[in-house]
Amino acid sequence: MASKEQIVDALRNNDRALYKALVLLNRRQTPDEQASEMTRYVNRRGFNAAHAKRGTSMANFFLRTGFLTPKQKAWWRAHEGIGGQMRIAIYSGQLMEEAANKAARVALRQRLQA
Repeated sequence: MASKEQIVDALRNNDRALYKALVLLNRRQTPDEQASEMTRYVNRRGFNAAHAKRGTSMANFFLRTGFLTPKQKAWWRAHEGIGGQMRIAIYSGQLMEEAANKAARVALRQRLQA
């Protein structure tokens, strides 16, 4: 399984990783949050309140077009806040959780096929 540092490095340097992260985070939003492009629940799933509108919009844009503009990618990779980490990096915990879930599903599938 990937470490937090590996995930953050991929988000910084790999456009596909950024795209996959945005789509995954959008899918973690509840259906009503997706529809309203707002965060309605404090459940630590999907985008936070500050990023919900832009995150949902950009995830949907990517799903329609298959790309993000350089400006959109730069916005997610920009540093913000007191810690000064990339905007997208604040979601590394959720991305690690999803990676662990995926690894568990793959391992289970392999055991069932053996």
